[in-house]
Amino acid sequence: MRTDMAWTWWAWQRPEEAARALLDAYRASPGEVRDQPAIRSIVNELAERHPRTGGVHELHAAVTRP
Repeated sequence: MRTDMAWTWWAWQRPEEAARALLDAYRASPGEVRDQPAIRSIVNELAERHPRTGGVHELHAAVTRP
């Protein structure tokens, strides 16, 4: 459900809320965020387009680490 909310926030062009929802999802279930290519795509876009948004750096580091 958290990743669904992140999709919604992202579609509504609300990067802060999308990042927060993805961080919540990652903390609850890392694989749900890390292992889904579509979700990783949002994380990468957040890092590229909104690097100063709260939580984006932490989220991107968590998702891209091996």
